[in-house]
Amino acid sequence: MSVQGSRDEDLLVRPLGSSSRDGAQIMAELTIPRAHSNDWYDQLAGVQPGYYYPWKSVVGGRNGEDAFIDLVRSHLRPDACVLEVGCGHGDLALELAPYCQQIIAYDRVPAYIDIAQGNMARKNIRNIEFICFDTGADDAVTLPVLDQSVDMIIGRRAPLHWIEDARRVCRPGAVLLQLCPMEEPIPAWSSKLPHKLHYENSGRHTGHGSIQQSVENRLHQAGLTLHSGWSFDVPEIFSDQQEFYRMLTWGLPASEVSSFEDLAPRIKHIYARYGDADGMTLRHCRFLWQAFIKE
Repeated sequence: MSVQGSRDEDLLVRPLGSSSRDGAQIMAELTIPRAHSNDWYDQLAGVQPGYYYPWKSVVGGRNGEDAFIDLVRSHLRPDACVLEVGCGHGDLALELAPYCQQIIAYDRVPAYIDIAQGNMARKNIRNIEFICFDTGADDAVTLPVLDQSVDMIIGRRAPLHWIEDARRVCRPGAVLLQLCPMEEPIPAWSSKLPHKLHYENSGRHTGHGSIQQSVENRLHQAGLTLHSGWSFDVPEIFSDQQEFYRMLTWGLPASEVSSFEDLAPRIKHIYARYGDADGMTLRHCRFLWQAFIKE
């Protein structure tokens, strides 16, 4: 899901240097967007059609994705109006549309909304309104719906700042549900790669700090309370080194990164030193939470 109104600053990183005639290495600074900033999502929209993970890996069971869908479905009813924040190219809204009266789904990236509207038309679904909207365009967060007009707000890998306006737009008894990427360790092999491809600079890395604490702080500031939450931490295995490379370079234009062939010796060394018989294992971490608007 794309991040709306991000306050991240651009990250300065240094690519591999070149040698001058006297053999001295020249390191030129190159500015690239910080992962999951608005600029990063705008760049991603030009690299791939929609928001998705382009690599193939094996993720362990009970990873939070099915639990999120099951929890959302358990709260849906035929007359419900649902707001989805950071909807990306609309897959979740299209999946849930048959189970409620209306879904309003928004994202700030125009290319994502174009894809979502096209898919909705092809599937002949009529109860979704996809909106291109940036909730962070002004100082105060404002969701694109009327006062007390929705029964549920959902987000999958979406930002948290929408919580600020949740009480205004929700009817009494409404439920807030979100599946968030959770903090995870920086792998030991990260420093073996060019700086731009360090794991902490990649789109897959979810950042530092406690996501649960961030959720609770946001809810408290909005006069709300966390009702319940569940943490998921399972292995994600990359058996194919080229898929590992796709993960590391996710969201970066091909012109800005070394080719797989150029990086293959480093990746092979990383697999030999830090991998096992199954390949390279990362942690797939998610936090699922819910809160309620009191009657």
